[in-house]
Amino acid sequence: MTDAVVFRGGRVFTGRRYADALLIEAGRVVAVGTDAEVARQAPTGAERREIPGRLIVPGLVDAHLHLAEIVRQRHGPAIADAGSFRDVAGRVAAWAAVHPGGPVVGRGWDPERWSDRRWPDRRALDASTGDRPTILYHASGHAALANTAALREAGIDPDRPAPDDPAFGRAADGRPDGLLFEDAMRAVGPVAEAAGAIDGPSLARVLSELVGRGITAVGTMATSAAELAALAELDADGRLPIEVRAYVRLGDAPRHRVSEGAPASRRLRVTGVKAFLDGAFGPRTAWLGAPYADAPSTSGLAIGSEEELGTVLGAAAERGLAPAVHAIGDRAVDRALRLLAPLVGRTPAPVRIEHVGLTPPELLPALARVRPALVVQPGFVASDGWLSERLGRERSGEAYRFRTFRSLGLVVAGSSDAPFDPVDPWRGIRAAVRRRGEDGRSANPDPAESLPVEEALGLYTTGAAEALGMADRGRLEPGAPADLVVLSVARLGSALDAGPDGPSAETWVAGRPVDAGVRTGGP
Repeated sequence: MTDAVVFRGGRVFTGRRYADALLIEAGRVVAVGTDAEVARQAPTGAERREIPGRLIVPGLVDAHLHLAEIVRQRHGPAIADAGSFRDVAGRVAAWAAVHPGGPVVGRGWDPERWSDRRWPDRRALDASTGDRPTILYHASGHAALANTAALREAGIDPDRPAPDDPAFGRAADGRPDGLLFEDAMRAVGPVAEAAGAIDGPSLARVLSELVGRGITAVGTMATSAAELAALAELDADGRLPIEVRAYVRLGDAPRHRVSEGAPASRRLRVTGVKAFLDGAFGPRTAWLGAPYADAPSTSGLAIGSEEELGTVLGAAAERGLAPAVHAIGDRAVDRALRLLAPLVGRTPAPVRIEHVGLTPPELLPALARVRPALVVQPGFVASDGWLSERLGRERSGEAYRFRTFRSLGLVVAGSSDAPFDPVDPWRGIRAAVRRRGEDGRSANPDPAESLPVEEALGLYTTGAAEALGMADRGRLEPGAPADLVVLSVARLGSALDAGPDGPSAETWVAGRPVDAGVRTGGP
């Protein structure tokens, strides 16, 4: 009896070359090449699968998303596609009416999608939910709007002047307007988390849907103890369908040591620790070297001190935890490079910079010298079509420079940052190739930064796998794990236009097909 499978009759892209046939057995790739070459190595009794008109590619990897936040977004009102704050308020009120009791927490509002593009305040939200605590998170996850009741529950007096801190929004009368940025959001964190408990079944549904998109491994970021416990339970029961690498919250790092594998069993590993150096372009909290073009009074916000972060990240590295440092603005990227330079090579997985949004020419030599893995979100090219207004046209041409990074010989990993951007990897691959969204807008349309489709796919295979410390994945070469996707198209370029559900037809993990869940609009 053998579990060997031969795929033939279509095409195979190994990640480096094209071939006609593929043989897998015992969870590994055994042979790839011509039909005759593969047939000679196939054992007696091997199953033969004909795939005419189809293409096999390596299993896709999302190096940076937030599983718990995807679940929490689904727990609350659906506001991400709202066309105005009035629309948001109406949806929140309708949801609250059928979900009585407890806080109301929504995620995904974005003024850039509204005609007036005006940021709301707590009074507008009070009209929808009254004295029921309500917190609505911005699409970036780096700002939130809290109503009056939520501020009171968090210990912020709405009738007194707002704290003297730019992270707290202020109305014209000096009182809190309900907008909270970066560290200020911690005040309402306990209120929000009480509204969306994380459990195994909810995570399992999300993971099953990821399988349907061809994803065979993920890195879940800023992982809480509750999320980790739920994932560990799924893993212990054999219900974790894909590989999961967790990057724990910075404050939780002392509880973990990679060498102890805690937890570590079938498919779950604690790999690293997540730290934040700044915010995001949307709420103007990404830390820039010069002021924002559309808000000259600010250059963003720095999070934490360099000395404190260096101490904590160094201690985490001593425990084998690879630092994954969030840095979007150029000033934050500069700080990230200084923090990571002494830690390179000291952890099993690479040190990483997350997002790497703005990289002017003067930062490129340091990137080439320190050589961190760069974990990017190609979908942001499509989502941030307003970026030239934030940064000015010249600076926006220095954003999301994927081809430049690859030309430096760096590991460049693809990811979605879901739920803060759609999880669909094919949307990201398309944006990396075409440098525009479906609406024709672009954060940086520079054709010099466009990638060939094979290299764009590589961001989500070899690049993402290496950034997660899984260097044996991402290629369908002999000896590699048999993580693969059978696409519904014959050519890789055709996958870019396969429609909203993408081109994935079958997903295999460790040599076995994995059932995908029914999509519900997707994270």
